Amino acid sequence: MSKEEISLFDEQQFETTSKKFELKTVAEDDNLIKSKERVQHHGEVFTPKWMVRKMLAEPAIQEKLRDLHATFFEPSAGEGAFLKEILHQKLGYVDKISNKTTWRINALWALMSIYGIELLEDNLIKAKRAMLDVFINHYQAFMQKKLSSNTDLYKSAKYIITVNIVQGNTLTFKNSKGKLIEFREWIPSGNKVAQNTFTYKSLFNNDDIHDVDANEGQLSLFGNLEDTDSQKGKPMQLTKVYER
Repeated sequence: MSKEEISLFDEQQFETTSKKFELKTVAEDDNLIKSKERVQHHGEVFTPKWMVRKMLAEPAIQEKLRDLHATFFEPSAGEGAFLKEILHQKLGYVDKISNKTTWRINALWALMSIYGIELLEDNLIKAKRAMLDVFINHYQAFMQKKLSSNTDLYKSAKYIITVNIVQGNTLTFKNSKGKLIEFREWIPSGNKVAQNTFTYKSLFNNDDIHDVDANEGQLSLFGNLEDTDSQKGKPMQLTKVYER
C-alpha cells in the first residue's frame, strides 16, 4: 500500500479517556443568611462550606465516615450543608470499596445512616433535593449511566431521604402538625433490612408513656447499627424499601 492510500480503520484513533458522567464537587453557597428577619425569628445562620469540611476532617469523624453503618444526625439541617457533605464523603468511600454489583447495597446503607431535622419547610426541601442530587451524581459517575427515576434504587433512595430527613422543632420534639418527630431505624437482617419507627424524643430516655419506645432509649444515632431480635418490620430487600 502506497503512502497516498487511505489506511484501514484504526480503533486506537477512537479511544478516549473522557467519561460521560463525572463526579461533581458539592455545590458551594457563600450566603450565610437569607434575611435579617429569619435570623431574628429563627436564629437561622448557615455554616460555611470550609467550616463544614474542617469539622468533618477530624480523625474520629473520618473513621466514622468510612463505616457504612455509623450514624450521623444533624439537628438543624438548614439547606443540608452537613448532610450532603457527609453523604458525599460516605459515598466516596463506597466508590472505593465497591464494584458494580455491590455499589447499590453499600450506597443505600450509607444513605440510611444519615438523619436530620429542619424547622423551615423551604430549607427542608432544598436539603432533601441536595442529598438526592449527591446520590444520583455518585451513582452516575460510578456506573457511567443515568439513574432513572423509575428504578427501584432511585425510589428507595428518595424514600430513605424522606423518612430520615424530616421537618420538626428539636426543642419541642414535635413537627408542624403537633406530632412527635419520627424517624426510621434501619436494622440489618442478613442481606435484607427491617424498619422500626422511633421518635426523636425517645432518644433522651424520657419517661413519657405516650412516646414510642420512650423507656427504651431506642437508638443511639452515633452508635453502630447491629442485628437485633427486636425488629418490628418485616425484613425486605434494600432496593425495595420504598414498597413498605
